[in-house]
Amino acid sequence: MKENPKPYMLQAGESVPGCAGGVKASISSTAGGLTVIESFTAGGAPWHVHSREDEYFYVVEGEITVWCGKETFQAGPRSFVFLPRGVPHAWDVKSAGKATVLMMTVPAMLEEFLHEFHAAKPEQRGDVAQKYGLTFFAGRPE
Repeated sequence: MKENPKPYMLQAGESVPGCAGGVKASISSTAGGLTVIESFTAGGAPWHVHSREDEYFYVVEGEITVWCGKETFQAGPRSFVFLPRGVPHAWDVKSAGKATVLMMTVPAMLEEFLHEFHAAKPEQRGDVAQKYGLTFFAGRPE
């Protein structure tokens, strides 16, 4: 059984100790309950589907376009987007420059997946995605 998480607070610019920059809540800090990453991004993610967790975005600054199933959302500052597991989705930054987005998954996994995925060689990334229950698509799935 996992140990109960302990309360903590992070100041602006701080991350969970031992995690990449921007990680505010992780598998280790929440006993697997939640991942939160403050992402300063100029790009998004291609079409993919999560089989094990729901994903959420809270746009702090900038604007993103999110496609989920047959829906298209234009999410600007202070917008919230819910992406249920099992529904293919993709997203991209729409605003000039960058966007600041809080990216969340319940249960936790996103910080570990992103770390392993970006560290892997291109030919290994499919195996990493499979390990985390993600499937990527070449384009918008029907």
